[in-house]
Amino acid sequence: MAALKKYINIRYVVLFALLLLVPLFVTDNYLIQSFIMILLYAYWASSWNIIGGYAGQMSIGHATFVGIGAYVSTVLFIQMNISPWIGMLIGAFISAIFGVLVGYPTFKLKGVYYTLSTMALVNVVRLYILSKDTVFGFETGGPLGIKVPWRGGSFADMQFLEKKYYAFIIIGMLAVVLLVSSYIKHSKTGYYLAAITTNQQAASSLGVDVTYYKLKAQFISCFFTAIGGSFYAQLILFLDPNRILGYDLSVELTVLAMVGGSSTVFGPVLGAFLLVPVNEWCRINLGARMAGLPLVIYGLVLMLIVYYLPRGLLYNIQALLKKLFHKKAAVTAKVGAENE
Repeated sequence: MAALKKYINIRYVVLFALLLLVPLFVTDNYLIQSFIMILLYAYWASSWNIIGGYAGQMSIGHATFVGIGAYVSTVLFIQMNISPWIGMLIGAFISAIFGVLVGYPTFKLKGVYYTLSTMALVNVVRLYILSKDTVFGFETGGPLGIKVPWRGGSFADMQFLEKKYYAFIIIGMLAVVLLVSSYIKHSKTGYYLAAITTNQQAASSLGVDVTYYKLKAQFISCFFTAIGGSFYAQLILFLDPNRILGYDLSVELTVLAMVGGSSTVFGPVLGAFLLVPVNEWCRINLGARMAGLPLVIYGLVLMLIVYYLPRGLLYNIQALLKKLFHKKAAVTAKVGAENE
């Protein structure tokens, strides 16, 4: 229990308590759906952060693992009547193992070459799914995607008439991935990953097994990312391969984490709460007329953040608050000394 308290801050407990209140008091379906999507993107960005932020591997192909999780749990649900709760774990393990198999050779690439390899990965997987109606004997629908059948709504099928239950699930998932992120960051693995990110050659010369710790981060990141994909499938009830395995989704996850602050526990959450509503506003108000505008905005925001605030918004907000509080504390101490 004492070890658990080390990674849980009372402010985080208050934050999640407030998040749990939202589905209880907000009854508008659109607002609840938007709230769920913000939390889902925060969850995905936090999952990406384990490999992209802590391990410094700039992946822009993480939609691959979202898609694997979504397709595996959905296919098992439709064709073998396996509950999505079990299917999401199977999909997560398959995704994590696939991520390790892909990561082993690609982690030897440096800088932009690794990033390009992840970009190629997501495009190859999407084109493969688009060109095949079946994969390993399971129907995947090819370019038409898969429609998840509605089975009346039950906990076992992860289908609910009221959106608030989806909100409770994603709040729980976000809490778990943040707890794991906090644990990694403050553990030996986190320190080794920080050393690898700072100077890989120096870390290796000091005895750090660079490949092992990168693959470990990749396994955990892909595992959680795929679970989010399974949740998405049950929430939307339709899998569009161009979206679920899209390059756009991969870029969005990367941008959310970097804008909020990669390598921090809550930076990706901040990025999601700031940028996902912007994306939604563009979708509603501009629609098909300027369908690519959100990506343009994301690109501009990312360039500004990388240039002016390379550590992300969270780091700078925390630095500003510390400065203000220290200044206030100094003034209070000075006034107290004068009164004495």
